[in-house]
Amino acid sequence: MKKNFFWVFALFIILSLSGCGKEKLERSEVSDRKSSPEEVIENFTLTHTSQGEKEWELEADRAEIYKREGKTIVQVLKIKFYDQGKITSILTAREGALHSQSGDMEVRGDVVVTSEGEGTTLKTESLRWDANRKKIVTDDLVRQERTNTIITGQGLEADPDLEKVVIKKNVKVIRK
Repeated sequence: MKKNFFWVFALFIILSLSGCGKEKLERSEVSDRKSSPEEVIENFTLTHTSQGEKEWELEADRAEIYKREGKTIVQVLKIKFYDQGKITSILTAREGALHSQSGDMEVRGDVVVTSEGEGTTLKTESLRWDANRKKIVTDDLVRQERTNTIITGQGLEADPDLEKVVIKKNVKVIRK
């Protein structure tokens, strides 16, 4: 009886120790893959201009700046797009990433773009800002609401003011 107890106890110790080592290895692998930000800023605002004209302004509750990777991760954000000094649209989302080299942005989580002049609202789960083309794009499902019309579909390319919007496929139009 004592021999059986000894072997059960020894097996329990060996299994416990092997489990602990594995858990520590997995944790260190995860922390090695994710670098720490060089700076963290609360109530972050960034303004982008081109030839002295304000193009957009980003406000976020929090920004984590990763200088080595050339990106800034932001949470709870609002982007105001401008044309000739006037706000043309406002984008809100839960989180996003700004790539400092290209000026491109990706936002995700309850994304809403509201046009100031067109009276249009666009809803989706993620959008990208293509800085070279000055377009917002997505491959996700989209819903565009304008006065008494709702248009849904898959994928989108649009100007930030939502004046020119192209929904790429599976387009459905609903009149209210």
